[in-house]
Amino acid sequence: MNNLNFFITTFFCICINYLLLSTNIWSIIPDVFLLHMLFLASTYTTYPKVYFFILNGFFIDIFFYEIIGPYTLTYFVIGIYLTFSVARWEQRSLLIQLALISSISLLVNILIGALEEYSFVRHRAVISTIFLNLIWVLIFMYQRDKWLKNI
Repeated sequence: MNNLNFFITTFFCICINYLLLSTNIWSIIPDVFLLHMLFLASTYTTYPKVYFFILNGFFIDIFFYEIIGPYTLTYFVIGIYLTFSVARWEQRSLLIQLALISSISLLVNILIGALEEYSFVRHRAVISTIFLNLIWVLIFMYQRDKWLKNI
């Protein structure tokens, strides 16, 4: 994947997130940035280096928070996992994938809640996690034939 393409799609997600925050529907939809990462994990076979994930998380934090942290840390964890994973992401079991998505979603929502109390909605962590898992199940079902033939 081209680093410029990754940066442009991240910037596009920043714009979408601004729209969602301004319309107050941010709390009832899945996290745009984690959704972006799910689509990248499902469509690309090569990923940028870890430092590029950290840089994108840093940009997201600059746009939305006074303190750098939630997305920088989350993107760092995602970058380490995608870059240094021994087994391919698509070849892991669906249950392990859903557990990883849930833990990352809960991590980012807890960090957002700890740093920016006004932006944390109590049920956001649960709603976002459930929606992200449902979206990943749909992606998994749609892509499973392609992924399973590569094993």
